[in-house]
Amino acid sequence: MKIFVATILLLVSFYIIKVDLIEGTIPLAYSSQPVTCEKELDYITVEVMAGDTLHSLFALYPSSETITYTERFTDFYTLNPHFINQAFKAGENVLLPTYTSSTECK
Repeated sequence: MKIFVATILLLVSFYIIKVDLIEGTIPLAYSSQPVTCEKELDYITVEVMAGDTLHSLFALYPSSETITYTERFTDFYTLNPHFINQAFKAGENVLLPTYTSSTECK
């Protein structure tokens, strides 16, 4: 009877150890979950002066994040769809995209 109880206790112990190693706390401590980096599209309002172009506005208000000119250009027209086939006029307000990301991404 002692051998039977010892065998059952040993099998239960092995099962508990197996579950802890496969599904328990140890794999969770060492698993690397990918950090999702989402860039949020914020904007600032800028009044256009005479002679301003899109290049000059982007140069005056640079982005703190690494972003291509094409992406900024696309986001500019997303915020200002009425400027697609229209030139700037002095005194108009435009929305310039600014980018922020979460601190885990840096």
